[in-house]
Amino acid sequence: MATLFPKNVLGFHTNFPVLTYNPNVHLYNFLGQFWPSLVVEPELQSRMYPWGEKTKHLIEESGYMHIQATKPDTIGTALTDSPAGLAAYILEKFSTWTDPAFRKAGDGNLLTKFSLTTLLDNVMIYWASNSITTSVRLYAETFAKKQQSLRLDEVPTEVPTWGIKFKHELVFHPDQFLRLKYKNYLHSTVVEAGGHFAALEHPDIMADDVFEAVEAFRHFHARNNPEQKPTTIYDFTVKDINGESVKLDKYKGYVLIIVNVASQCGYTDNHYKELNELYDKYAERGLRILAFPCNQFGGQEPGSLKDILTFAKNKGAKFDLFEKVEVNGDNAHPLWKFLKEVQSGTLTNAIKWNFSKFIVDRNGVPVERFGPSTSPLELETYLAKYW
Repeated sequence: MATLFPKNVLGFHTNFPVLTYNPNVHLYNFLGQFWPSLVVEPELQSRMYPWGEKTKHLIEESGYMHIQATKPDTIGTALTDSPAGLAAYILEKFSTWTDPAFRKAGDGNLLTKFSLTTLLDNVMIYWASNSITTSVRLYAETFAKKQQSLRLDEVPTEVPTWGIKFKHELVFHPDQFLRLKYKNYLHSTVVEAGGHFAALEHPDIMADDVFEAVEAFRHFHARNNPEQKPTTIYDFTVKDINGESVKLDKYKGYVLIIVNVASQCGYTDNHYKELNELYDKYAERGLRILAFPCNQFGGQEPGSLKDILTFAKNKGAKFDLFEKVEVNGDNAHPLWKFLKEVQSGTLTNAIKWNFSKFIVDRNGVPVERFGPSTSPLELETYLAKYW
């Protein structure tokens, strides 16, 4: 998908970053037998060499692949006929592919890394659905001439790519191999543990790495495609009341209220009071309030930034205060343009008056919009959906 449909893929993350069919990889791998430092960092050489030892291990562990690629229905019929046979066929891989040393254990050390329930759940997916034959047939389809003729390992992939390499994975390729195909290979996370079934063995490491990769993919596109539309408020940078730049990704994981404020509006006293009450009540749950002064409605925020800050302090404002902005028109701040696009208003998207309010969820997405006539405390019911 990343190779054939790059415009539809944000990025490619994999815990099996290898190029199986690239001829240059085989050449470099061969040269590495004699000069390993040419192809791989010294601290990672043991994952690739000695070549003879690694090749022997790979041959021992790839017998299943030859059977499934050439006789999928034969092996499928046998496994469909016996639940014990199906369990043996699948669980043997959970032993040797998690750590090759486990093959010396009488019980395969299966329960060292996985619970019995987890292992049997995996087996039951195939048994209850009677799907092992169609599952192994994937190998026959992958090794078919039609598929192989595409030579996808030699077709450049331009989408940003990120790999995580667990210690006992069957095949290890250094980043310079991977960059033969993945032209924007961003990073490899090297883990000194784990094997092929990383999502089950180390779910926290795997999940954290996926989130880190997605963030890197977004930054990559932001740098290389400046016209790309923002997707969350985290894509914006604003200035606070003191003129300091603030990247809104500092609010990741918080529920936000974003509001345009004014010092001389009829709504001012009640809104400042109730916004403070909301903050006091829900700050520990992760609520933050971002207030943007605006002078576009009745000229009711005419003062300087210093005047506005002094006014807010006198009101005991506990929420975060930012620079004076325009929220409508050609000069509207990009953040406010985004808020209005995602949460449209009644009749028009324009902000109608001071103290219009947006709720932003923990993922940075604007999810609710309220006009000035809705008091801050009335938002409690809506906020409860996002804690």
